[in-house]
Amino acid sequence: MGKVRIDEWLWRFLAAVMLFTVAWSIWILYQLNPPPLIKIAAFEAAARANVNARQNSKGVIAPAIVVKPAKEAPKEPPINAERLKLSDSLSSAEKK
Repeated sequence: MGKVRIDEWLWRFLAAVMLFTVAWSIWILYQLNPPPLIKIAAFEAAARANVNARQNSKGVIAPAIVVKPAKEAPKEPPINAERLKLSDSLSSAEKK
């Protein structure tokens, strides 16, 4: 009698997994094939972008204009560089 119950639950579990698999497959197919309304809008937007790109292109790449900032006085570093140097020996580190 215990085996019959396990067998019944196994088939129920298998049916639930198969139902989930079919539902997942349908969802993936729906995602891969969007509704025609969305496709039409996407194609129209791509065509408009292509036309605008052709109208705005000059055919020549112009060099970028580089603006040099005015010379300022050199800034003092925010840290003491002498303290970051490695010591030659342990004794010299203790003296500091």
